[in-house]
Amino acid sequence: MKAVNLIPGEQRQGAGGLSDLTGRSGGGALIVLGVIVALAVMIAMYGSAHHSISSQNGEVAQIKAETSVVEARTGRLTPYTNFVSMADQRTETVAQLVQARFDWSHALHELGRVLPAGTSLSALHGTVGAGGTTASATVTTTAAAGATPASSTPPGSTPIFTLTGCATSQTVVAQALQRLRLMDGASEVQLQSSTKAETGGGSGASGGSGATGSCSGSDPSFTTQVTFVGLPAAPATSVPTAAGAAAASAHSAGATEPVSAGGPSK
Repeated sequence: MKAVNLIPGEQRQGAGGLSDLTGRSGGGALIVLGVIVALAVMIAMYGSAHHSISSQNGEVAQIKAETSVVEARTGRLTPYTNFVSMADQRTETVAQLVQARFDWSHALHELGRVLPAGTSLSALHGTVGAGGTTASATVTTTAAAGATPASSTPPGSTPIFTLTGCATSQTVVAQALQRLRLMDGASEVQLQSSTKAETGGGSGASGGSGATGSCSGSDPSFTTQVTFVGLPAAPATSVPTAAGAAAASAHSAGATEPVSAGGPSK
């Protein structure tokens, strides 16, 4: 027996349109579901990034706090560092000033060490020359009472010894000239005169400049000049004061700790 469809044709057409509509609605639902999933993923990524940023901000804040603590400790130690630097600069300046002064005591010690036997000195003059020119200042010059004594060897000057004495022979005079060149700092030794008294005159007059006639018998009298190496110029380094160092350290430390002019507070 053959089945017969008793549903009218227009109703059968509406049923087909309803199934098509149902198919189209299912596609839209899939699209909406995909959008919702994408939004969920984006929200999850945003939460993760926000958590990471918050963690990094916390680390930065901790590092800043540690840096502030270290800077505060450094500021408290700054006064001591400044005073150590000031002491080093003062030591260097004093050393330069010492090098720019002539050591008369050492020069006299050297003179007594190198003079040969058979010689004696009757006069010794130490003078100061500027650029090799002899000045009028001598070692024996004394300052007036209560006055500030000036340096007998200003920086850049050339000290000179003028020696007058007796020797047992001219050979000893030549030996003395050779020995005087061995003095520490001596740059030039010049013989100005070396004369012998006349044999018939005993202690009579002797010729030549610098001869004193005080040598016994026929011993020659000699006068020689010893020129030393020129002294260096005065140092131009400025010496920092304690008050200036304290002020600088207080400024570096942000005035977190009071500093007195005499030294760092403890």
